[in-house]
Amino acid sequence: MTDLKNCTVSVFGLGLLGGSLAWKLSRDGAVKSVAGWSRNPQTVRRAHETGIIGRPCATAEECAALGDILILAVPIRFMEATSLKIRPAAGSGVRAVFDLASTKTEVGRKLAPLWGPCYAGFHPMAGKERGGLENADPALFQGAVCAVVPFENTGEEALSLAEELAGALGGRPLRTGAEEHDAAAACISHFPVLVAAALALLAGEEMERHPLVPLLAAGGFRDTTRVAGGLPELGADMASTNGEQIRRLAGKFRTILDTLLAVSPEELEVLLAKAARCRETVLAGKDSGSGKRG
Repeated sequence: MTDLKNCTVSVFGLGLLGGSLAWKLSRDGAVKSVAGWSRNPQTVRRAHETGIIGRPCATAEECAALGDILILAVPIRFMEATSLKIRPAAGSGVRAVFDLASTKTEVGRKLAPLWGPCYAGFHPMAGKERGGLENADPALFQGAVCAVVPFENTGEEALSLAEELAGALGGRPLRTGAEEHDAAAACISHFPVLVAAALALLAGEEMERHPLVPLLAAGGFRDTTRVAGGLPELGADMASTNGEQIRRLAGKFRTILDTLLAVSPEELEVLLAKAARCRETVLAGKDSGSGKRG
């Protein structure tokens, strides 16, 4: 099987994730070379001038023809169209194709038949509120769990390269199924974006009636609404491709919130203490997972 260090990696989309990934691989010499393409030619130029990529590409087809490993870092809504565009140009020697989408079931349903055994989902659990190449950071994935998601026909070489890629980025791989990934990601990533957005919208309405709202806003509001400051299209894509899991959680959330509002002060204190313990347990569990699941 091919080693990562002997591969040219072609990155499609040079925003926060694609740019950070390309920069890390280029800086550390973890691969033979890094090619890059973006819909914005100026982004490609900046990435090349700053050393984030070594081989700038004017077209997606050119980028596909260069790569042994193709990494789709475009928005979820463009994953299928980009794949259809570059599939004819990709060489017969392509070893692996990975998408960086934060949802996997629907994306994989569309991409797996196009790419066959060389395709697997790859989702590094890292990010920032602000996207774009200007916010890229080669250290973004340091310590991050990288979900490696096989599909029915995924070959072992693609999975091996995905796990090697996770290590090259400074993270650690976690092999999991698409549905399990989406259920967990909905709870700790996708649904929280909508909850934060709802709270921000509520505050926007309340400040029209109560001018003190922005004057009193401090750390609590900032921390609980942080993820509402992200790119709107990312949140919309997550909701549209993982809606079933998000709606399931929303129902449970309403039940829990109604319970918190209905109980006595003594019972509420007990539940809030339990909530604090749950939070610590979830955060501690991040560092205790094994490399493979499902």
